Amino acid sequence: MKGREKIEMKKIEKEDDLYATFYKLRDELFMEASELCTTCKVDIGVIIFSPTGEPHSFFHPNADKVFNRFLGRDMPRDDADQLAEALARARVEQLEQQLHELEVQQEIEEERAKKLDDLFAQDGIVGWPGVPIDQMDMEMVTNLEAKIDNLLLQLEEHAKKLTEEASSSNVSPSKI
Repeated sequence: MKGREKIEMKKIEKEDDLYATFYKLRDELFMEASELCTTCKVDIGVIIFSPTGEPHSFFHPNADKVFNRFLGRDMPRDDADQLAEALARARVEQLEQQLHELEVQQEIEEERAKKLDDLFAQDGIVGWPGVPIDQMDMEMVTNLEAKIDNLLLQLEEHAKKLTEEASSSNVSPSKI
């Protein structure tokens, strides 16, 4: 494949594929609308109907305000409305910041998992199945988990033994 290929626009015939595509694209549309609200501080309204005729909508700050504004009946807002809208926007910004931080953390953890997979595969760790974690089946995960638990117990016992030896020879454990 050479980059993005142009996909012919045509009606999806298989019903299951049609519904799956609709819901995927609906979610993407609503996410883009939400991003537009946050980044550009705009009011927005989106109404779509599913292939079965079911209505789906996204409004910000709410449907009444969007419709009234669209119809030219935008009423002057009182202080309470302005405060409520400002608080809602601030909360959305806070949640988007938390989402961004979680996405960054997820990327870090995925990279860490990949490095561990590579390290274990390179070093030939005893008991490591030799496949990336995300490709393991449940039996492989269970077996590996048991081996790791056993390894941790052995490490704890060895550390305890070293600490006891160090204390009996009056050597600080930190110097071992």
